[in-house]
Amino acid sequence: MYWIYLLLRFLARHCPPGCISGLCRILGYCTYRLNRQQRTNVLANLEYILPPGTGISIRKEKACAVFINFYIYLFEFFSLKSLDRDQAKKLLDPNTVDLFSRFSGDKQPFIIVSAHLGNWEVAAFALDALGFVNNLIYQPHADKRIDALFINNRDYRHTRLVSLGMGLKNAFKGLKNGEILTMVGDWGIGDSTGIEVLFFGRLTRFPCGPAEIAVKTGVPILPGFTIRQGRNKFAMGCTEPLNWDKQASADEQIKSITQSFAAMLEKQVCSYPEQWLIFKRIWER
Repeated sequence: MYWIYLLLRFLARHCPPGCISGLCRILGYCTYRLNRQQRTNVLANLEYILPPGTGISIRKEKACAVFINFYIYLFEFFSLKSLDRDQAKKLLDPNTVDLFSRFSGDKQPFIIVSAHLGNWEVAAFALDALGFVNNLIYQPHADKRIDALFINNRDYRHTRLVSLGMGLKNAFKGLKNGEILTMVGDWGIGDSTGIEVLFFGRLTRFPCGPAEIAVKTGVPILPGFTIRQGRNKFAMGCTEPLNWDKQASADEQIKSITQSFAAMLEKQVCSYPEQWLIFKRIWER
């Protein structure tokens, strides 16, 4: 995979922009056809995500689009260094910028919880371009060469990368200093760990890390999503902080927060199923 990512980075930086879309379609279609396990998983997930009665032909079309969008995400990611920072500042919704500024002005830390939807990497770059101090939690790759490749491609000035695991200590320090903490809330969805919530009317497990941090620190948690609307065009924004009963037990608070996030993610995935880049089976039959 390391050499494939190197090749994709080279193509992202040297291919004419007009060729990228066609190249992503070819790569996505080929991967969809050749990777049987991931194709089966995505098709199985879409059976519950898409409206009841959706035909298999539409489901296959949407599944193939998921693979195509994965390559679009990668090309966008490897092109981040060429993205103009002034242009990036305009990507975030003005209301969201006002919301962040209000918190930052009061030196109030907050947690942004996002998902593998659209392009979360571009959102992090936009947040950094605006000058907000951010601690971004990431999942290290098993291959250290791939890990280094991805880290080096993140051209941040105000953002610190925090490795999932022991690095979380630094994230807590950042919150104490009034800084932002950003993480994805669907990493490990469907695993045996996590907390059981309703998602598209069926039970599955969501990671509870974001909720646990919010409950432990009392810091507001804001769901935020980035939807691709065209080439280098995105709708990026966060909602107001989630509400939950802080008088309930810690377990009940964690479940409430996680269920609220799952419900918000469900609405986004329902509208843009082909942009949700999850390739594992979420629900067992």
